[in-house]
Parts: sequence; structure tokens; C-alpha cells
Amino acid sequence: MEAKIYMAPLQGFTDYVYRAAYAKVFNTVDAYFVPYISLKNNVIPNKYVREILPENNEQSRVVPQILAKDAAEFESLENVLAEHNYSELNLNLGCPYPMVTNRGKGSGLLPFPDEIDKILEHFYTQPKGELSVKLRAGYKTADEIKDVINVLNQFPLKEVILHARVAGQLYSGEIDENAFAYATQNLKHKLVYNGDIFSMEDFIAKQNKFPGIDTWMLGRGILMNPLLPHEIKGIQVSPQERFDWLNTFHQTMLKSYLEVMDNEGNALNKMKQFWIYFSWCFPNQRKLLKHIKKVKSLNKYGEIVKSAFYEI
Repeated sequence: MEAKIYMAPLQGFTDYVYRAAYAKVFNTVDAYFVPYISLKNNVIPNKYVREILPENNEQSRVVPQILAKDAAEFESLENVLAEHNYSELNLNLGCPYPMVTNRGKGSGLLPFPDEIDKILEHFYTQPKGELSVKLRAGYKTADEIKDVINVLNQFPLKEVILHARVAGQLYSGEIDENAFAYATQNLKHKLVYNGDIFSMEDFIAKQNKFPGIDTWMLGRGILMNPLLPHEIKGIQVSPQERFDWLNTFHQTMLKSYLEVMDNEGNALNKMKQFWIYFSWCFPNQRKLLKHIKKVKSLNKYGEIVKSAFYEI
């Protein structure tokens, strides 16, 4: 049984430029989850609007994610997505950052299962498509997942994606495998694994630990190694193919940012951000990233990147 791979929604990294470039070059991801959209002063900021425009999301399965504190906010965002003809949505109950959780959103909702129930009840009164949920094991403790699962089991969700850390961990510390195991035993929905798969060895270890899981969401693992889904799916890649695809991917990203950003400086800044993870594809990762962060012109940037590809 071939594993299914989802691309995680990472705010600031897996934007529509990244998703389109990845799909064009590699095309081994089964679903692309759009980083969350939310309201600011009851309006969707333009940066979120660009992320959900149909012309920016031509992959076969694109799932926009909603970040909302209550049913009213969820409905406002749901209606906008319906206008863009999305038939599948994802509710964010996982974002761990205090700027989100302090407003009662993301994993900040996990201690309040009644509020989650209200959002889901409102959605399923007149559903505008299918709904999945992405969540953490808890906000303060992993025990919170028990009451949340009881709520989720009352609704016909498409699937549940679990990153089994609590919010306070952000992305550090260990995954709580006991919390994930609890979900495998008690959740009535399809369960997707998310968290800390950076290599084939990581994947095999998690697959052996949770043999009933057939779908895996990768975030930082893809950013650090765009060919990781190939490895997981058993697709052989020659050294020359790896070089060519990584080079083409980089060139596609650079060309796209130069087209969509309002000036070269902003495009260069986006590429510097891209290299935070992409640099892991190269020898001397820290030294390379340090050089790229220091560049102030596209010409110098091009020289450093050209040299880096010679060393692969």
C-alpha cells in the first residue's frame, strides 16, 4: 500500500508560489494544505486572499485552512471559500503560537471543546463541502485531546490530522506518541500523522509504530528535502535527476517571486527565507545559509547559489 503524502500548511513558507513550483517540478504530493486564512477587523487581509485565488491553486487537491475563534468567524471565512468553489476545508485547531492562541484560536481552542462543538454544529447544519480538522494533542496538556476527540466523533469529518505535541512545545521536544496512540484507538475518523518526519528512517520508525496509518503530512521535512516524498513512495531518483530537479525548483521559485513581488529586494528576501530550509539539501548547510542571508543584490545571490549547486 503506497503511502499518501500531504504538504503541511506552514505560514510564510508553503505559500502559493512554493506550492505551484513544487507541484510543477516534483508532483509527488497527494494534497496541498493552504496556510490558514483568518479575519482581521472582520476583513480577510489581501495576503490571505492571494493564497486562495483559484488561479494560484491549480493542483489537483488543494485544501484551504480556516483559523477562527467561533462559529461566526468560521462562517464568514467558509462563505468566502465557497465563492471560490472550494469543496473541502480544514479547521485549524493546531497553531501553537501565542499571538494566535491568546486570541482563542488554533490550539487555543482545545481547552474549550464546547466551542469546537459549536463551530462544527454550525458547519454541518448547512455544509458547503467536506471538512477535516488539524490539531495538536492539547494546549497545556495532552489529556485535552480526550474531550476533543469525543466532540469530533459526533460529526462526519473527512479526516483528522494530528500533530501530537502540546502548544507550549511549539516544534521542540518529543512527539507524544501515547497521545497519538490514544487517537488511533478512540477516534472514529481517518487519522493522518503529522510531526517530525525528516528522513526515510523517521518515516519507517513511525510507520512501524503506527501500522494502521496510511497518510502522512510533511512540513519541514519537505522544505528540507523536497525529494523526501519520492523516497517514501519508493521512487528511485538518480544523482543527476536530483541535481536537475533541485536546480529547476530553485529557478522556478526565483522566477515566480520576481514576477509577483513588487521589487527585487522583496523577492530576494523571500528567497532568503526559502533557503532557511532548502539549504539542508547542500553540503556545509550553515555556512551556505550564512552567506545567503548576507547578500544584498541578486547578482551576488546568483553567484553564491551557482557555487552551491557545483558542490552538490
